[in-house]
Amino acid sequence: MPPDINHIGLIRQSLPAVQKFIYMNTGSVGPLAVDTHEAIAAAQQNELNHGRIGADAFLNKRTLKTETRTLLAEFFNGEADNIALTHNTTEGVNLIVSAFNWQPGDEIITTAVEHGAILLPLFLIRQRYGAVIRIAKPDENPVKAVREQLNAKTKLIALSHVSFSTGELLPVAEIAELAHRHGIPVLVDGAQAAGAIPVDFQALGVDYYSLPGQKWLCGPEGTGALYIRKEKLADLKQTFIGLSSVEEYQAEGSFLLPGSARRFEIASVYIPALAGLKASIGWFKETVIPEWAFTRIKELAATARRELALIKGVTVITPDQRVAGLISFRVAGVKPPRLVELLAERGIVIRKITETNCVRASINFFNTDEEIEQLIKAIAAVGI
Repeated sequence: MPPDINHIGLIRQSLPAVQKFIYMNTGSVGPLAVDTHEAIAAAQQNELNHGRIGADAFLNKRTLKTETRTLLAEFFNGEADNIALTHNTTEGVNLIVSAFNWQPGDEIITTAVEHGAILLPLFLIRQRYGAVIRIAKPDENPVKAVREQLNAKTKLIALSHVSFSTGELLPVAEIAELAHRHGIPVLVDGAQAAGAIPVDFQALGVDYYSLPGQKWLCGPEGTGALYIRKEKLADLKQTFIGLSSVEEYQAEGSFLLPGSARRFEIASVYIPALAGLKASIGWFKETVIPEWAFTRIKELAATARRELALIKGVTVITPDQRVAGLISFRVAGVKPPRLVELLAERGIVIRKITETNCVRASINFFNTDEEIEQLIKAIAAVGI
């Protein structure tokens, strides 16, 4: 493992945006690496010079998709056949939620700390089919909270790996184990986990995991992936279908679905963005080094949480024992939108979270110890 100072310097050189200000909003969208930008630009230039039609263009697109699925599978310990390429986390969640044969009275368990990417698809199922949504409040014991909502009508558990609002890391492996004892599948929103903490599809044991490319993986917007556990693929029904979903189809109405998650890929994708995602994952694996990144995020975030909690007038929302990369907090007497403005004036970019009336700092591997200190000093000064 390279020395931190040299390694961080190399990484920050690859991320021009983080040299302009203190970048603490990866939870919304991560900074692009030079490698990613160059891959996008090269793909665009190729399309400009050579067009987007013909056998070679078709083969290149198919190869890029295959290679990107393979890289994602390696990064998250899955299999390429179990991964569908999507445009974002929300798309993956919708694909799964809409694939169940819902009946009136069927129940879904989610938590009180969820993003609209989970909630809105569930609201739609409730509105359309009469499903019932049960809310578990994680508090001190998330597994217990979910267990208390379980009953014979529970058909799905849908929750985040890391909450966008409170920043808490939820024990999805333990929740999946509990759910499976009752024959209930688990869908996970990995938007604030993929690229921030180790995510191992096999070890987690979840059935469906949806993730974005543009946040902690520092990839382009309009990219993402959906993992479907092999044993669960046959349980899902197609709600959307297109040429990318099938192996073949006949004019009289028959079609053949592939025996992989690719059946949930619907139509064309923006190839330069996909090339950027592939480059981002490669850069993360080869230059950043995941094990180093995850350890550093955990340590920096823990430091930020601890120091913020010591400031008079600051209330930290993120639980001490369940820290990932997000730290949510409030400052007495300062409304979140104003606090975001005050920090921006000091060159620190964070965001407000309306749902919990707080602000959120995303602590990433490219942040420095000095930047954490500047955040702490800025909050202390604001709170005086």
